[in-house]
Amino acid sequence: MFRYVAIAVLLLWTLFPIVYLALTSLKPSAMLLDVPPRIFFLPSLEHFIRVFQFDEGIVSALTNSIIVSIVSTVLAVLIGAMAAFAFVHFSFVGKRTLLFSILATRMFPPITTVIPIYLLVSYFELVDTRTALILPYIAFQLPLVIWILIDFIRQIPKELQESAVLDGCGTMGVFFRIVLPLSIPGLLAAGVLAFIYNWNELLFALVLTSLDARTLPVALVPYTESEGMLQWGSVSVLGIVTMLPVLFFFIALNRALVKGMMAGAVKT
Repeated sequence: MFRYVAIAVLLLWTLFPIVYLALTSLKPSAMLLDVPPRIFFLPSLEHFIRVFQFDEGIVSALTNSIIVSIVSTVLAVLIGAMAAFAFVHFSFVGKRTLLFSILATRMFPPITTVIPIYLLVSYFELVDTRTALILPYIAFQLPLVIWILIDFIRQIPKELQESAVLDGCGTMGVFFRIVLPLSIPGLLAAGVLAFIYNWNELLFALVLTSLDARTLPVALVPYTESEGMLQWGSVSVLGIVTMLPVLFFFIALNRALVKGMMAGAVKT
């Protein structure tokens, strides 16, 4: 009984902000600042109409977020899988040092790299383009992807790979035909985590874009100071729109995410 009560309390604590955000997005403007807040009311779509009908840049920002997040996630997972495969199956000078150096980059706050990255992006004339976001996002997620996939690849029986080699597969054939299919749970776990970060990232999107390539988090910023005050209705709408893809991926791939995060818990 105590377990179910604890689960109910945790669910209430976790879901209440999301539910309240959804309620706020549906409240008429006249009720937004009521004290105490109203829970029961006649829903209104005025905030959704205001955001999507009168702010044409929101659709463009949504498109940019989708493209940047998906492309950077797919490339980070693919490159990270190749790197993890190399670290597991090849011996070379400085292997451990290189692996540690890659993982150590996760210890540095991203804000410490803003100025160098901005200077590089400016030098190559990529400011306010999707490429300016995709390339840094790939670099930021590679350590996490490599860390997750190394344990998965280590658990793949070497006999399968040796059999593939005897059947005529080269290194890339073993990677694409044996390693990748057997690492799908790890690929999904790494992909979900990378996608969540890329989708929600604000700092670099704010610095490296202005209008054409801005993403949803950047598009939300003006509503926090529009008309001299925080636009609660519009912010709630954009909060719901920004949150839905992350919730969808997390719920749909929850089992793969848990399996991927637990992959290194047991040594083989």
